[in-house]
Amino acid sequence: MKRVLVIYGPTATGKTDLAISLAKKFNGEIISADSRQVYRGLDIGTGKVSIQKLSDPAIQKFESFWVVDGVRIHGFDLVGSPVHEPGLQNYSKPGSEALVRFSAADFLKFASTTMIRIIEQNKLPIVVGGTGFYIKTLTSGVDTIGIPANPVLRRQLADLSVGELYQKFESIDPNRARSMNRSDRANPRRLIRAIEIAIHKSFTSEESPSTTSTTLSTSSLRASEPTSEVNTSYQLPATSYLLLGLTAPNNFLYQRADWWLDQQLAHGMIEEVQKLLDHKINPIWLDSLGLEYRWLSRYLLRKISFKEAVARLKGDTHSFIRRQKTWFRKFKNIQLFDISKDNWQKELEKKLQLWYH
Repeated sequence: MKRVLVIYGPTATGKTDLAISLAKKFNGEIISADSRQVYRGLDIGTGKVSIQKLSDPAIQKFESFWVVDGVRIHGFDLVGSPVHEPGLQNYSKPGSEALVRFSAADFLKFASTTMIRIIEQNKLPIVVGGTGFYIKTLTSGVDTIGIPANPVLRRQLADLSVGELYQKFESIDPNRARSMNRSDRANPRRLIRAIEIAIHKSFTSEESPSTTSTTLSTSSLRASEPTSEVNTSYQLPATSYLLLGLTAPNNFLYQRADWWLDQQLAHGMIEEVQKLLDHKINPIWLDSLGLEYRWLSRYLLRKISFKEAVARLKGDTHSFIRRQKTWFRKFKNIQLFDISKDNWQKELEKKLQLWYH
């Protein structure tokens, strides 16, 4: 039977260090499931490895994978970062993401083929990360994964306000619109993607509900770009996965995250962001990444003080941790381990031994 270990947890739970330790004990290789670690040059802020390991001269960096402590970690540095172009006034506008794009479909294709390659070498794939949507896409599948981008539709929607976008989405799919959280309702890119998905589904359905009528041109519905092809033969059954979750009380994680951020700031995080700006990486794109890249780029561009940048960074990180923890409820058969308790790692390894052997 093909087996894949999956480790999910919020920021500051020590996922990667745990995965490296387990890879050594169980003859494994790691696959990163982090939406920001795919970018070259984003090393410290995305926490590819710990600060201590990052400074290790023995780390080997190859295209699409690193070797850390003798363990291969796949999924780093897959794509570049967008440089600033004078003609591009607003990177956040829909359509401009084509400059640099790595979707959940891209992750599924990359992770699936990499897992099979690792299994064929009689090794254990260990998928580790904090991007819940990537983990769910891999282990459960998502029915929107094959729906391609639609550039014509996106151009039609680009100048609408957030309120207008939400009203349009609500007119097409009221149930999904009402189930959106506050953050998604205020995010134009997510609203446009939601409209894109809803229209695609209604257009391809044999029985389209009357509520899907829209003033958008029919030609835009046929103007979709080809989606990333995913070989379904590479997708393993749900029974192949052992999904382990790392958690802890919020205050415990906040303290760890604050300590981690202080370590980042003291060991090159500011210099990393400055280097990106010096290389003409688009500051609007850096802002869209959130957390370290948002607040430190604003500080370096003299938009806010250092004190405010750190305060906002820590506050946003705490909020991010809470959002990451909501994914625990969305995974089936996840087994949680509280890292604030004694012997949690021993219990986790015991569970892994029983499953693996």
